[in-house]
Amino acid sequence: MNNRRLILSVLTAAAMAFCAVAQSSTEALAKAQSVVENVHQTVAPDARQIIFDIKAYNDNDGNLTVGGKTSETSVREAIVGALNDNGVDFVEKIEVYPADRWAMTRIPVASHRTAGRHSAEMATQSIMGMPLRLLESDGEFWRVQTPDGYIAYVPSSSVVAKTDDEMRQWRSAKRFVVTSLYQIRAYNSPEASGPRDVVTDLVNGSIVTLPGGVPSVENGCLQIELPDGRTGWAEAEYFAPIEEWAAQNFNPDTILDTAYSMEGSPYLWGGTSTKTLDCSGLAKVSYLSNGIILMRDASQQAKTGTRIEAKDWKTLRAGDLLFFGNASTGRVTHVAIYDHDGNYVHSSGRVKRNSVDPESPDYLTTPFLHAVRIAGNEETPGITRARNHPWYF
Repeated sequence: MNNRRLILSVLTAAAMAFCAVAQSSTEALAKAQSVVENVHQTVAPDARQIIFDIKAYNDNDGNLTVGGKTSETSVREAIVGALNDNGVDFVEKIEVYPADRWAMTRIPVASHRTAGRHSAEMATQSIMGMPLRLLESDGEFWRVQTPDGYIAYVPSSSVVAKTDDEMRQWRSAKRFVVTSLYQIRAYNSPEASGPRDVVTDLVNGSIVTLPGGVPSVENGCLQIELPDGRTGWAEAEYFAPIEEWAAQNFNPDTILDTAYSMEGSPYLWGGTSTKTLDCSGLAKVSYLSNGIILMRDASQQAKTGTRIEAKDWKTLRAGDLLFFGNASTGRVTHVAIYDHDGNYVHSSGRVKRNSVDPESPDYLTTPFLHAVRIAGNEETPGITRARNHPWYF
């Protein structure tokens, strides 16, 4: 009888100890999950800009593990630091995507999608010569990040891989930027101009290098080298040294001229080139012609610069960005570029002109939420001059 009681006592104690351990393990996991989620919301809330595929879990051996992938070292450091500060004992298995693998757009305009398939929604575009951070390169689509931080998938046939050394050489090479407001073409010789002599077309903002690094001009044409090594000849007057393009001061006329040059062009969701574009694409392309890199989407652009309330629209200046959307929630769904006297240019159905002045015949009833001023706010979050972007120089 005594032996039976002893056995029952031992089993009861073991069960209680097991429950205590299980409870402790559950509490630790819950705490770790809470910490990870908090870091997610505070450090990486925008999935368009930062990959945060990290979770806390118990592995097969019962070890509390925090693992997954992120695009930023700062995310990993924030998670590890927060867990340590909260006294969480864990095994770290966080992988950070490499920051020294590159790609470059090899065609005039490359479409980037929300997933690695052609049927996926188009998210953004890149133009020839644009440097891209290469995150993953397996399969038909490559996952890349554009200079404005936007992450999406691009067909591998649209880009060419570059090593870190090749990118360093590119940044110090003699480079030229297309400044023409309208599409131009490169031909296979300086004398050629026929449809069967075309090598490629080029859009505003395209970046090319020079064969051998030495300028060669014949018959008014500059010999250029494309990112994938192809060469051609295009009218020299439409190119500017990249240093000159990047050194521009803020110029609303440059921005508005670019925008107005596309008047009548059809709206294209995800478009960010002078071929065709969406509303925020119009803002991006127009500002890029002035050497300024804006955020990708209207909802992101709306959080940059100096805010100006809608009621103060008469204080707006040329080049300010206007934001429209839901008056009840404040959700931004549209952006335009201000000109003067209430007038603005935007892409809605097509690139066109309208007004925020209720007395104007061009007034639209879409709720005008607020504006932001980009001028004077260069190098603040979300507004970067190309000359100060480490991917370019």
